[in-house]
Amino acid sequence: MSIRYGYDEEHELFRRTVRAFLDRELEPHYRQYGEKGGLDKDFWRKAGKAGILGSGVPEEFGGPGGDFVFNVILAEELGRSVGSAVTGSSLMADIATYILMGHGTPAQKARYAAGILAGEVSQAMPLTEPDAGSDPTAIKTTAIRSGEDYVINGEKYFISNGTNADVLYVVAKTDPAKRGGGMSIIIVDAETKGVSRHKIPMVGWPAGDTGALNFDNVHVPVSNLLGKEGGAMEILMSVFLEDRIQIGARSLGAAERALELTLDYTKERKVFGQRVIDFQNSQFVLAEVKTDIEVGRAILDQSVMKLRDKRFTFEDGAVLKLWMTEMENRVVDKCQQLFGGAGQMKDMPIAHMYTAARIQRIYAGTSELQKVSIARALMK
Repeated sequence: MSIRYGYDEEHELFRRTVRAFLDRELEPHYRQYGEKGGLDKDFWRKAGKAGILGSGVPEEFGGPGGDFVFNVILAEELGRSVGSAVTGSSLMADIATYILMGHGTPAQKARYAAGILAGEVSQAMPLTEPDAGSDPTAIKTTAIRSGEDYVINGEKYFISNGTNADVLYVVAKTDPAKRGGGMSIIIVDAETKGVSRHKIPMVGWPAGDTGALNFDNVHVPVSNLLGKEGGAMEILMSVFLEDRIQIGARSLGAAERALELTLDYTKERKVFGQRVIDFQNSQFVLAEVKTDIEVGRAILDQSVMKLRDKRFTFEDGAVLKLWMTEMENRVVDKCQQLFGGAGQMKDMPIAHMYTAARIQRIYAGTSELQKVSIARALMK
């Protein structure tokens, strides 16, 4: 069994488990999920039964106590699945488990751990707002102390897993007079009175769960504070670093899958009496695609090793997010071109991958924002 740098045998065994699960439960059924409007709770339960959720739950709470590399693998295999180009980030929302396990109290962890592992409890982190995307400190949602409760008011937008999540880690201003220093994270059960939400129709990930949420005088106990009051930015910075890596992994998986689909197609499709792959132009394009993928894999694996050694910086994350998502778009665009008109057909897998790739350069920090971060680091 071939093991990549930064991974060990346990990681690769997990990769096989994830691949088998997705090939069994997602790839043959993604069109049905598309018709139903997205993944259902039964899919999450099956994922829990397969043992691919809650990798970050410590052994003392019934979990495997794995490192974040397991989530990187989960994201990469999702990217390699045509189904996830339709159903969206889905299981990648499991990154929120590391927020809870890294910063929650023992009581908070014990309350949700079993449900997370079983797929009964899925999570989301409502941060982005209609007027606060790239700058999280500009959020307007408030969580004002009233006796033994926080009272939450505000709206959130473009939230992954936003309408299906059972538990929400809501980022709000507990001190509206401050910017980053006044932000806190509050745990909110999604069925709490005053919480309303709906899906946002998207061009990419048409059956994905991108949600809009509204909080209207939502009362939750002060004990639902995650970490310390005013400590949201410290938590978010670590989450942003990890999220950059799993997004990069998803981009790599998608690029590799696009190449596989294109090789199969160009070896079969004939134009002017010869296979598309026999044209020198096709060969040159495929060579460029292969090279892009190899460079991307090297950058991703180096990032994984840096993360394990606690050397992965915010600048590293910006470089990774910028390169990997732009690379995915280049690769999928070139691959779709080799399909010709067939690549524009709605039922063709490469068409789904094309619209999904476009999201990657925007969500979780645009390419432009990554360039700003890199440039600022250079100017220090």
